[in-house]
Amino acid sequence: MLIKTEAILLKTTNYRETSKIITFYTRSHGKIRGIAKGVRSTKTKWGGALQSMAFLNLFFYFKENRELFLVSNAEYVKSFNSIYSDYDKMQVGFGIVELVNRTTADNQQNSGIFDLLKNSLEALENTTKNYDNVLIYFEYKLCALLGFGINPEMLKSKLNQGEQKSIEYITTGNFNSLLNLNISGQTVKNLEKFFENYFKNHLEHINNSKTAKVFRSQEAI
Repeated sequence: MLIKTEAILLKTTNYRETSKIITFYTRSHGKIRGIAKGVRSTKTKWGGALQSMAFLNLFFYFKENRELFLVSNAEYVKSFNSIYSDYDKMQVGFGIVELVNRTTADNQQNSGIFDLLKNSLEALENTTKNYDNVLIYFEYKLCALLGFGINPEMLKSKLNQGEQKSIEYITTGNFNSLLNLNISGQTVKNLEKFFENYFKNHLEHINNSKTAKVFRSQEAI
């Protein structure tokens, strides 16, 4: 059965000589993995559509009990060019899509996660400051959508007062208001560590963030 759905590209892996295995988060089926044949060929029909963080209309052949689906086509809905042209934005954007890939199971539809992912990338694309606030907002909201929302009372035992207020401000407003909050670099690091540990405490299968490791290694050069 050929399915058409909105999708955001999370990850690509080269497969054989000309193809790729691609992980998408879709509106209709949640996270799926598909094979795009010939995408690396010099005569490919795909163009630049299969780029991480791309917002697409995806066409794929769905079969029950399959772990890998055949991708028929992918059409750009929106590309996030501003994210790719800014190093700091790109770090946040890759962190967001990687977190979805790390925390979600295959073939479990969740329109709330899809909308949070799409809206967060759009906010990151359009903002000119305080990019880390988008990631903090995303992490907080994702916890609730995955079924283990953060109890404000619990924060009191894990974070200092300034960190608690930062999370409260960021997560209770809209994107326009949260992006006006200036947070120190140390607070951002402390909150990143808090969320990383929180996800690991609730998801046994989760691996360490490769995005953070890659960007830290680049900064050390």
